[in-house]
Amino acid sequence: MPNARRWIRGVLIASAWLGVVSIADAQVTGPELFERAMDLRHAHDRCVRGMVRLEREDGSVGTGWVAEMAGRRVVVTNAHVVEGVLRMRAVPYGGEPVLAHVRVISTRIDLAILVPESELMTTDAVTGELIPVPLLLIGSGPLVRGQRVVLGGNPGGLHFITTEGVVAGVVTNTRVSNQACGVGRNCIVLDTEGEQGCSGGPLVDAEGRVIGMLWGVYSGSSLSIAIHGETLREELVRAEEVLRRRRRD
Repeated sequence: MPNARRWIRGVLIASAWLGVVSIADAQVTGPELFERAMDLRHAHDRCVRGMVRLEREDGSVGTGWVAEMAGRRVVVTNAHVVEGVLRMRAVPYGGEPVLAHVRVISTRIDLAILVPESELMTTDAVTGELIPVPLLLIGSGPLVRGQRVVLGGNPGGLHFITTEGVVAGVVTNTRVSNQACGVGRNCIVLDTEGEQGCSGGPLVDAEGRVIGMLWGVYSGSSLSIAIHGETLREELVRAEEVLRRRRRD
Protein backbone atom coordinates (compact mmCIF):
# COMPACT_ATOMS: atom_id res chain seq x y z
CA MET A 1 0.00 0.00 0.00
CA PRO A 2 2.76 2.57 0.74
CA ASN A 3 4.22 1.97 -2.73
CA ALA A 4 0.78 2.33 -4.32
CA ARG A 5 0.18 5.59 -2.45
CA ARG A 6 3.56 6.95 -3.61
CA TRP A 7 2.75 6.00 -7.23
CA ILE A 8 -0.66 7.75 -7.07
CA ARG A 9 0.92 10.82 -5.48
CA GLY A 10 3.48 10.89 -8.32
CA VAL A 11 0.69 10.76 -10.89
CA LEU A 12 -1.16 13.63 -9.21
CA ILE A 13 1.97 15.77 -9.06
CA ALA A 14 2.71 15.09 -12.73
CA SER A 15 -0.87 15.88 -13.71
CA ALA A 16 -0.86 19.15 -11.77
CA TRP A 17 2.44 20.16 -13.36
CA LEU A 18 1.11 19.45 -16.84
CA GLY A 19 -2.15 21.34 -16.32
CA VAL A 20 -5.31 20.18 -18.07
CA VAL A 21 -4.88 16.72 -19.63
CA SER A 22 -6.52 16.41 -23.02
CA ILE A 23 -9.01 13.68 -23.95
CA ALA A 24 -6.34 12.15 -26.16
CA ASP A 25 -4.17 11.66 -23.06
CA ALA A 26 -6.92 9.95 -21.06
CA GLN A 27 -5.59 6.47 -21.87
CA VAL A 28 -1.97 7.35 -21.08
CA THR A 29 -0.73 6.33 -17.62
CA GLY A 30 0.79 8.84 -15.23
CA PRO A 31 4.45 7.83 -15.75
CA GLU A 32 4.06 7.71 -19.55
CA LEU A 33 2.41 11.12 -19.63
CA PHE A 34 5.13 12.59 -17.43
CA GLU A 35 7.83 11.07 -19.66
CA ARG A 36 6.20 12.55 -22.77
CA ALA A 37 6.22 16.01 -21.22
CA MET A 38 9.86 15.68 -20.18
CA ASP A 39 10.97 14.57 -23.65
CA LEU A 40 10.09 17.38 -26.05
CA ARG A 41 11.73 15.96 -29.18
CA HIS A 42 8.33 15.52 -30.85
CA ALA A 43 7.48 19.15 -30.09
CA HIS A 44 10.81 20.34 -31.54
CA ASP A 45 10.15 18.40 -34.74
CA ARG A 46 6.60 19.69 -35.11
CA CYS A 47 7.70 23.24 -34.39
CA VAL A 48 10.53 23.39 -36.93
CA ARG A 49 8.52 21.71 -39.69
CA GLY A 50 5.68 24.20 -39.32
CA MET A 51 7.96 27.24 -39.23
CA VAL A 52 8.72 29.68 -42.04
CA ARG A 53 11.68 32.04 -42.37
CA LEU A 54 10.51 35.45 -43.57
CA GLU A 55 13.07 37.52 -45.50
CA ARG A 56 12.83 41.20 -46.38
CA GLU A 57 14.61 42.77 -49.35
CA ASP A 58 16.92 44.65 -46.97
CA GLY A 59 18.20 41.33 -45.61
CA SER A 60 16.44 41.39 -42.24
CA VAL A 61 14.71 38.20 -41.13
CA GLY A 62 11.66 37.29 -39.10
CA THR A 63 9.75 34.11 -38.39
CA GLY A 64 6.26 32.85 -39.12
CA TRP A 65 4.30 29.64 -38.90
CA VAL A 66 1.75 27.91 -41.12
CA ALA A 67 -1.97 27.82 -40.40
CA GLU A 68 -5.06 27.29 -42.53
CA MET A 69 -7.59 30.07 -43.08
CA ALA A 70 -10.43 30.46 -45.56
CA GLY A 71 -9.49 27.23 -47.29
CA ARG A 72 -5.85 28.11 -47.90
CA ARG A 73 -2.55 27.81 -46.09
CA VAL A 74 -1.22 31.10 -44.79
CA VAL A 75 1.74 32.37 -42.80
CA VAL A 76 1.08 33.94 -39.39
CA THR A 77 3.61 36.38 -37.92
CA ASN A 78 3.93 39.67 -36.02
CA ALA A 79 2.77 42.86 -37.71
CA HIS A 80 6.10 44.53 -36.91
CA VAL A 81 7.90 41.85 -38.95
CA VAL A 82 6.13 43.02 -42.12
CA GLU A 83 6.04 46.73 -41.28
CA GLY A 84 6.61 48.87 -44.36
CA VAL A 85 6.47 46.04 -46.91
CA LEU A 86 3.76 44.43 -48.99
CA ARG A 87 5.47 41.11 -49.58
CA MET A 88 8.29 38.92 -48.25
CA ARG A 89 10.09 35.74 -49.20
CA ALA A 90 8.74 32.82 -47.19
CA VAL A 91 11.22 29.95 -46.81
CA PRO A 92 9.90 26.71 -45.31
CA TYR A 93 12.10 24.22 -43.50
CA GLY A 94 13.72 21.98 -46.12
CA GLY A 95 11.90 23.70 -48.99
CA GLU A 96 12.22 26.39 -51.61
CA PRO A 97 11.35 30.08 -51.05
CA VAL A 98 7.94 31.35 -52.08
CA LEU A 99 6.81 34.95 -52.46
CA ALA A 100 4.14 35.78 -49.87
CA HIS A 101 1.89 38.85 -49.84
CA VAL A 102 0.73 40.69 -46.71
CA ARG A 103 -3.07 40.40 -46.70
CA VAL A 104 -4.22 41.18 -43.15
CA ILE A 105 -2.71 43.37 -40.43
CA SER A 106 -4.54 43.36 -37.11
CA THR A 107 -5.43 46.66 -35.47
CA ARG A 108 -5.87 44.96 -32.07
CA ILE A 109 -2.68 42.94 -31.56
CA ASP A 110 0.74 42.63 -33.21
CA LEU A 111 -0.32 40.10 -35.84
CA ALA A 112 -0.18 39.86 -39.64
CA ILE A 113 -1.27 37.26 -42.19
CA LEU A 114 0.63 36.57 -45.41
CA VAL A 115 -0.74 34.55 -48.32
CA PRO A 116 1.90 32.68 -50.38
CA GLU A 117 1.71 32.83 -54.19
CA SER A 118 2.13 29.04 -54.32
CA GLU A 119 1.98 26.24 -51.80
CA LEU A 120 4.78 26.02 -49.26
CA MET A 121 6.52 22.67 -49.61
CA THR A 122 9.00 20.83 -47.42
CA THR A 123 10.97 17.60 -47.71
CA ASP A 124 9.51 14.56 -45.98
CA ALA A 125 11.97 13.29 -43.37
CA VAL A 126 11.33 9.63 -44.27
CA THR A 127 10.67 9.47 -48.01
CA GLY A 128 12.58 12.55 -49.14
CA GLU A 129 9.58 13.64 -51.21
CA LEU A 130 8.22 17.17 -51.27
CA ILE A 131 5.03 17.53 -49.23
CA PRO A 132 2.99 20.54 -48.05
CA VAL A 133 4.32 22.22 -44.92
CA PRO A 134 2.35 20.76 -41.97
CA LEU A 135 -0.10 23.02 -40.18
CA LEU A 136 0.54 24.09 -36.61
CA LEU A 137 -2.72 23.80 -34.71
CA ILE A 138 -3.60 26.16 -31.86
CA GLY A 139 -4.00 24.35 -28.54
CA SER A 140 -6.61 25.11 -25.90
CA GLY A 141 -6.68 25.23 -22.14
CA PRO A 142 -4.82 27.33 -19.59
CA LEU A 143 -1.04 27.60 -19.42
CA VAL A 144 0.63 26.51 -16.21
CA ARG A 145 3.45 28.36 -14.48
CA GLY A 146 6.54 26.18 -14.81
CA GLN A 147 5.28 24.50 -17.99
CA ARG A 148 8.10 23.65 -20.42
CA VAL A 149 7.59 24.88 -23.96
CA VAL A 150 9.43 24.91 -27.29
CA LEU A 151 10.21 28.15 -29.14
CA GLY A 152 11.03 28.42 -32.83
CA GLY A 153 12.84 31.22 -34.65
CA ASN A 154 15.70 32.44 -36.82
CA PRO A 155 17.96 34.22 -34.30
CA GLY A 156 21.06 36.22 -35.17
CA GLY A 157 21.46 34.89 -38.70
CA LEU A 158 20.85 31.26 -37.71
CA HIS A 159 18.04 29.43 -39.48
CA PHE A 160 15.29 27.20 -38.07
CA ILE A 161 16.42 27.04 -34.46
CA THR A 162 14.24 25.52 -31.73
CA THR A 163 14.92 26.07 -28.05
CA GLU A 164 13.14 25.37 -24.78
CA GLY A 165 11.84 27.69 -22.09
CA VAL A 166 9.52 27.78 -19.11
CA VAL A 167 6.33 29.75 -18.64
CA ALA A 168 7.26 32.26 -15.93
CA GLY A 169 3.94 34.10 -15.65
CA VAL A 170 1.77 36.65 -17.43
CA VAL A 171 1.76 40.42 -17.77
CA THR A 172 -1.25 42.64 -18.46
CA ASN A 173 -1.82 46.34 -19.17
CA THR A 174 1.76 47.48 -19.56
CA ARG A 175 3.08 49.42 -22.54
CA VAL A 176 4.66 46.25 -23.88
CA SER A 177 1.69 43.94 -23.34
CA ASN A 178 -0.79 46.45 -24.77
CA GLN A 179 1.36 46.79 -27.88
CA ALA A 180 1.80 43.05 -28.36
CA CYS A 181 -1.39 41.44 -27.08
CA GLY A 182 -3.94 44.25 -26.80
CA VAL A 183 -5.35 46.22 -23.88
CA GLY A 184 -6.60 44.08 -21.01
CA ARG A 185 -5.16 40.83 -22.39
CA ASN A 186 -2.52 38.62 -20.86
CA CYS A 187 0.85 38.22 -22.53
CA ILE A 188 2.89 35.13 -21.73
CA VAL A 189 6.21 35.75 -19.96
CA LEU A 190 8.98 33.22 -20.68
CA ASP A 191 12.24 32.68 -18.82
CA THR A 192 14.30 32.87 -22.01
CA GLU A 193 15.62 35.81 -23.96
CA GLY A 194 14.58 35.85 -27.62
CA GLU A 195 16.97 37.21 -30.21
CA GLN A 196 16.34 39.40 -33.23
CA GLY A 197 14.84 37.21 -35.96
CA CYS A 198 12.61 35.23 -33.60
CA SER A 199 9.66 37.65 -33.72
CA GLY A 200 6.58 35.86 -35.00
CA GLY A 201 7.92 32.43 -34.13
CA PRO A 202 5.64 29.73 -32.73
CA LEU A 203 5.54 28.76 -29.07
CA VAL A 204 4.40 25.13 -28.80
CA ASP A 205 3.51 22.71 -26.02
CA ALA A 206 4.67 19.12 -25.52
CA GLU A 207 2.15 17.93 -28.13
CA GLY A 208 3.44 20.37 -30.76
CA ARG A 209 0.38 22.66 -30.63
CA VAL A 210 0.76 26.43 -30.83
CA ILE A 211 0.07 28.01 -27.44
CA GLY A 212 1.54 31.40 -28.25
CA MET A 213 3.55 33.52 -30.71
CA LEU A 214 6.85 35.16 -29.81
CA TRP A 215 6.86 38.93 -29.80
CA GLY A 216 10.08 40.20 -28.25
CA VAL A 217 12.12 40.79 -25.13
CA TYR A 218 10.70 42.48 -22.06
CA SER A 219 12.73 45.67 -21.70
CA GLY A 220 15.44 45.61 -19.06
CA SER A 221 15.20 41.87 -18.45
CA SER A 222 16.21 38.49 -19.86
CA LEU A 223 12.55 37.52 -20.26
CA SER A 224 10.59 37.14 -23.48
CA ILE A 225 7.00 38.08 -24.26
CA ALA A 226 4.59 35.97 -26.34
CA ILE A 227 1.01 36.52 -27.46
CA HIS A 228 -1.31 34.04 -25.75
CA GLY A 229 -2.81 31.28 -27.91
CA GLU A 230 -6.37 32.18 -26.91
CA THR A 231 -5.81 35.75 -28.11
CA LEU A 232 -4.36 34.41 -31.35
CA ARG A 233 -7.37 32.15 -31.85
CA GLU A 234 -9.84 35.03 -31.49
CA GLU A 235 -7.89 37.32 -33.80
CA LEU A 236 -7.40 34.65 -36.46
CA VAL A 237 -11.17 34.14 -36.61
CA ARG A 238 -11.53 37.86 -37.42
CA ALA A 239 -8.71 37.68 -39.96
CA GLU A 240 -10.26 34.66 -41.65
CA GLU A 241 -13.49 36.58 -42.21
CA VAL A 242 -11.48 39.40 -43.81
CA LEU A 243 -9.86 36.92 -46.19
CA ARG A 244 -13.22 35.37 -47.06
CA ARG A 245 -14.74 38.77 -47.87
CA ARG A 246 -11.82 39.66 -50.10
CA ARG A 247 -12.13 36.37 -51.99
CA ARG A 248 -15.83 37.09 -52.61
CA ASP A 249 -15.19 40.68 -53.79
